[in-house]
Amino acid sequence: MIIRKVLTAIILSIIFSFAFGQHQVLVGTYDAGEQVFAAGSYSDAHSYFAQVVVQSSDKDLRARAMYMKALSSYKLGDYTNAANEFEEFERIFADHPLAYRAALYAGSLFFFDESYLNCSQQYAFALLSNNPREQRIAQEALENILWGYLPIEHFPALLDRVDRSVEGIIGALWLRRFQYDGDYARALREGQKLLQRIYEAQDKRKIQEELSKVEDYLKKNLIVAVIVPQTGDYARYGREILNGVNLAFGSLPQDVELKILDSGGDPLTTAKVVDELLRKTIPLCIIGPITSNETVAAGAIAGTYKVPLITPSASRNGIAELSPYVFQLVASPVKASAYLASFACDSMDTFAILAPDDELGRGCAMAFARLVAENEKHLLGAQFYPQGNIDFSEMLNIIKEPVLQFYDNSWRAIDTFDTAIYECFSDSGCFLRPREEWQVHIDGFFVPGYYDDIGVILPQIPFMYINTTVLGANGWIVNDLRKDKQARKYLDSCIIAPDDFYVCEENTDWDSFERAYKREFGGSPSRMASLGYDAAKLAIMGIGKNAVTQELMRDYLSGIHDYEGASGPVTFDENGANTSTNILRFDGSEVIKVW
Repeated sequence: MIIRKVLTAIILSIIFSFAFGQHQVLVGTYDAGEQVFAAGSYSDAHSYFAQVVVQSSDKDLRARAMYMKALSSYKLGDYTNAANEFEEFERIFADHPLAYRAALYAGSLFFFDESYLNCSQQYAFALLSNNPREQRIAQEALENILWGYLPIEHFPALLDRVDRSVEGIIGALWLRRFQYDGDYARALREGQKLLQRIYEAQDKRKIQEELSKVEDYLKKNLIVAVIVPQTGDYARYGREILNGVNLAFGSLPQDVELKILDSGGDPLTTAKVVDELLRKTIPLCIIGPITSNETVAAGAIAGTYKVPLITPSASRNGIAELSPYVFQLVASPVKASAYLASFACDSMDTFAILAPDDELGRGCAMAFARLVAENEKHLLGAQFYPQGNIDFSEMLNIIKEPVLQFYDNSWRAIDTFDTAIYECFSDSGCFLRPREEWQVHIDGFFVPGYYDDIGVILPQIPFMYINTTVLGANGWIVNDLRKDKQARKYLDSCIIAPDDFYVCEENTDWDSFERAYKREFGGSPSRMASLGYDAAKLAIMGIGKNAVTQELMRDYLSGIHDYEGASGPVTFDENGANTSTNILRFDGSEVIKVW
């Protein structure tokens, strides 16, 4: 046992002596490397240092040898190997005092190789040095690279590679690059993201200083494009909308350049005008065009350039779904039908639908029926008629049949004084009416018909013994219906979403708008003028809320809810379509706003 312990001690002593002896040899090899390096024999020095790196187990000696090996490659002009060796040194000995000096060398080598992203990363790492001279060299080099060499699209990748403590320096220079290039919109967008990313208060201040410069510039250099027909068949409407836009912007305390362009009322012309506009400048937003076909053409292009587009009067359903940047100020007939259903469900329980058998008619009917179901009300029936139909008796009979069947099973229990199914005479008592003359009550009867259909349908509903309140959307042209001798007999108590041209003087902002319009232009405004006015007011309100970039304006418009304008209410859904409209009730041939 004693012999074994003695042998173990002897062996350990031998191993220690050998290791110490080997270390001393490698120290000598390292010293030899430094001597030949000082003499300019960089190739020999590289060999000495490489031997130490491979064989030494001493961390400090190996680190110094690895650094000197890379420096020898640098002196030899072998820049590719030198860059790789400096990077390897940093990776293995990141906490070594020489790591930051290695990064300075690696940065310069990557610069010569035009690898500006790697170059910037090395100088950003060298900024972490505690040595003031190394810090100063790193900062000057980094600023030069970021300002004049690193492609602007590489900044996000660089921010992901560097230490958080230098993100503020890089971020501030990135924003200055955007400003120098004139891309203030992106400067603001990326600057706001940086504020969320950066933690240090001092760095946040640097970013905020740049953002303040950007915001000041954007506020002083705002452009809003107005694209409306000034020639062609729709020029009259274009001028009316333009009057409304000019009136709204005339009251704005800050300067906004209105870039007014002629669409000609033609989709192809509109597409060319919008594309040419957005190739040359990026306005804060576009107001217009006015027709649905024009807006389809313009909306797709505006969406590609990510510029918000507010169409004052395009009413085709689905236009706002073209792009997250398209907003429809007028509720489409489908949206208006849903809005009317929401209003009706507050006071009614049973409904029926009679609609045109086409895409729009079925769209309106489905939107209305969906809201009825969501409100847990009852849809008794829905019928769809072909174009040109004039006899609706068969469809009305089908609609009221479920109620008649109820009466079939319960008429004996119904009070004989109930005139719905009984007819009473003072001298002979009450008698059951013929089944086809039984009065059927339906709370709301939805008719999203076209104008020419409405005057034909309205008389047939009571003629078929249906007692109801007619609800209308789509083709209910108010002023024309009031002049129609046939239709106006049956308009009393009808509740409708009116046509796009109807001026509702009961709207919240109408009186002040009308007075201002008369002062400016001398005549009474049309609804087209009020739509242009409201489109401009929404943009102006966004500017007031600091929505001075395209993306911020889009975000602002997306949040519009329960805006009450001169033209009517506005609430944009998730696609940018207005889901609100005026709801009117006929009182005789007069109309009253009820919602």
